[in-house]
Amino acid sequence: MDSTQPLSAIKLDSHELVSHLRSVANDLSRLEREFLDGLLKSLGFDRGLLFRVRGENSRLNCGRRLSDGGVVREVSPDLFPMQSSGLPDALVDQVIQSDESSIRLFTSSSEPQFVVLCQSCPLIAGERIVLYMDVPVDSLPPEVASTDLAGELEATLGAAWPLIRSAYLEQDLLRMRSERVAMSVTEPETGESVDDEESEDGEEAWVLSHDELPTYHGIIGESEGLKKIYEVVEKIKDTDFNVCVLGESGTGKELLAQAIHYAGCRSEAKFVSESCGAISETLLESELFGHVKGAFTGADESRKGLFELANGGTLFLDEIGDMSEGMQRKLLRVLQEGIIRPIGSKEMIHVDVRVIYASNRDLRLLVEKGTFRADLYYRLNVITLEIPPLRDRMDDVPLLVKGILTKLQKAGFRRRLSRSALRALMSYSWPGNVRELENVLQRLAVTGTRRLVTRKEILPLLDGGPARSYVGEGIEDDEGDNQIVLRIPQRQTFNEIISECEKAVLLNSLKENRWNKSRVTKVLQIPRQSLYNKIAKYKLRKKLKSEA
Repeated sequence: MDSTQPLSAIKLDSHELVSHLRSVANDLSRLEREFLDGLLKSLGFDRGLLFRVRGENSRLNCGRRLSDGGVVREVSPDLFPMQSSGLPDALVDQVIQSDESSIRLFTSSSEPQFVVLCQSCPLIAGERIVLYMDVPVDSLPPEVASTDLAGELEATLGAAWPLIRSAYLEQDLLRMRSERVAMSVTEPETGESVDDEESEDGEEAWVLSHDELPTYHGIIGESEGLKKIYEVVEKIKDTDFNVCVLGESGTGKELLAQAIHYAGCRSEAKFVSESCGAISETLLESELFGHVKGAFTGADESRKGLFELANGGTLFLDEIGDMSEGMQRKLLRVLQEGIIRPIGSKEMIHVDVRVIYASNRDLRLLVEKGTFRADLYYRLNVITLEIPPLRDRMDDVPLLVKGILTKLQKAGFRRRLSRSALRALMSYSWPGNVRELENVLQRLAVTGTRRLVTRKEILPLLDGGPARSYVGEGIEDDEGDNQIVLRIPQRQTFNEIISECEKAVLLNSLKENRWNKSRVTKVLQIPRQSLYNKIAKYKLRKKLKSEA
């Protein structure tokens, strides 16, 4: 590596590296990559590896290799140990298993020789994170004084390790929360009764855990799609960038706009919102810019517009794609000049407002059609955030259900869900997204005579059909309409394909009906003897708890 500096001459910019690591601390995988990349590029090592070690067991969490062109590439866990490096496995194991918290730097006695650097950081419950780096001796200048490197690294690693350790622990905490939510869906809770009442089928209640809900400024959920949005919000919250929030109806676009406002430096000022598609052009102009007394019929008194009310804060404009061309032109002028003029007034008012807008229509297509101004679109489209529909983050459903039920219980409604009812909610496609989920739960709270809400009671309220009752794949046909098709198993004969599909349908129905064969015969509308014959044919049986 001709570009490698002598290690003794290297001065790490530890402040810059640690500052960068703090900015990506919410993403553990990226944090690991940036940490190793920074060290490799600064020190000239060939390879950097991060292991998670517990006892004699170790797992490669992240591996990076610096190529000849200075490009850092991923080291796959499947390719480790890398025999091509010439480094003996025994030495790697020795480095990983050495419980050494101080920086170790030594030259291997193997052929070819390697300069190896390692350090161990304690994690929790006997676990450690181990940093391992190596480079062939012949790749370094002969005058290298390798012992000086420990001093150069001490400040950098001392500041970086707490960030990495915190990210690991946070990931563990989120995983444990997810596991608890999953267990509350699939396993009955113990130590709490179901109010002396159960369904006619003897169903058990889903008991709400007392763990705090994972929220981000009012948004409930910790799916990967939402986490990526949270990361972007953290980066832009203190800027004045205009933000476009896209998403289907009911996904919570205004809730995300509020999160952006209250997370940032404008949180002390007002957050105001308006739907551009709900009112006429004249009334919308008055709402946004205000008017003076007598400006038009019915203007009995002067009134401030939303821009003036939101001065210093945030204005959220929903359904901006429905705004007329005339209002688009006036809005563009306000965004360019920061000046409004109330209707009927000659006075110009300066305003400092951050605009967040939302649309469930594709504004680019509206620009192409000529119904939305291109100059306004490019003025607004600085940062775009798209909220995933609920069907794409079904893991958040139990969390959302818990949040909604908790609010309903505080309002005096005491109905509870059975575990099968929760599974039904998690199998529905939710075309109305979170808003539809909230409406369904509110309806259930005020209807029904029994304390426990069963699956049978919920199913008539779910109009869109189940999302997970069938194994399907979304494809787009030639006309652009989304269709759901059954995934056909790759078999050689038609009969084998039919048998495989029949087996899947039977097994799904048996699980959904808790292996109650009488209910399955009614649901599938097949004779009881035929059901027993098919169960025997496909050797279907319910797993015992001991087997699970």
